[in-house]
Amino acid sequence: MAHTKTQSVKSRSVPVLLAAVLAGLALVASACGSDTNKSKTAKASGTTAKVSCASGTISGAGATFPATIVQQWIKDYGAACPGATVNYQPVGSGAGIQQFSAGTVDFGASDAVMKPEEQATAEAKGGPVMHVPWTAGAVAVMFNISGVKELKLSGETIAGIFAGTITKWNDPKIKAENAGATLPETGIQVIHRSDGSGTTAVFTSYLTTVAPAVWTAGAAKDVPWPTGQGAKGSDGVTAAVKQTDGAIGYAEQSYAAANSLSTVDVKNEAGSYVKPSAKGVSAALASAEIPADLKVKINYKPTEAAAYPISTTTWALVFQKYGDAAKGALVKSFLTYALGAGQDAAERLYYAPLPKDLQTKAQAAVASLQT
Repeated sequence: MAHTKTQSVKSRSVPVLLAAVLAGLALVASACGSDTNKSKTAKASGTTAKVSCASGTISGAGATFPATIVQQWIKDYGAACPGATVNYQPVGSGAGIQQFSAGTVDFGASDAVMKPEEQATAEAKGGPVMHVPWTAGAVAVMFNISGVKELKLSGETIAGIFAGTITKWNDPKIKAENAGATLPETGIQVIHRSDGSGTTAVFTSYLTTVAPAVWTAGAAKDVPWPTGQGAKGSDGVTAAVKQTDGAIGYAEQSYAAANSLSTVDVKNEAGSYVKPSAKGVSAALASAEIPADLKVKINYKPTEAAAYPISTTTWALVFQKYGDAAKGALVKSFLTYALGAGQDAAERLYYAPLPKDLQTKAQAAVASLQT
């Protein structure tokens, strides 16, 4: 599979950071010199932390969901470890899994765990695969309706919109949840992902869980959408929503924030309408199941009043042992940084740091990588 052209990452503000992602550029840490296994000090997210550096070059590809924070990690890690180059291409979870399984990248990234057959393909190429949770966030439901900035929707209503059974913004079901709001007769324009997407897997898993009688298209990285227009990547969905009056779509919260798009307050099982936020994600993940293989099982019906229900972890996909020891050492070093000092960048970039228990288990998994 062809790779996107790589460019070096310079210091940027958060909105411009995301602009680089929206342009579909590879994300890179600068490379020069040699600092294998030397401890450096990194200025990361306003804190100073020690980084155990490795040297060389590694490449990864996958989910657009974590791309903003991965770019920040690459920038900060690269500042501390000038002998290392880390490339990441936000091509979508499906394409990332394909590239990782084919051995064309050193690590993958996905918002959905690999299917058994996908994992078997990768393991036939490079040996046992590990899923390492490295950040968490909210799948925001973004909208663009002239004159409307606040919108409250239940899971059943969101399912009806994306299933194509609710087609106007002044539909009685929407009005019932937004008393006092002036809702136009404008037709609803659904925007969904056209590529294989872990974000889609999370979003459709949520719809399947909370409104199975309404949403019948299944839960997967790609589904037979009953209605709407497809767009490639989270950046494509965000751009389409921003450009279209009456549009609604979904993407990780940082995309909506960087583009000043309004987001839906989603009703949770406690009856609260909750905005996507780090606090809401943390509250939702408190009831997630953490199995030994770290393939976290999300509870899309959290009962905590503060929980944002469309929340998820996202994973780095790595081999338990790398045939190239230098690459393995750099993968291990970079992930150790991401799961340590790198977590401090989460909230200001519209993500949530991993819950402490999950962070500790993810760090132990990375420590077990053989190089």
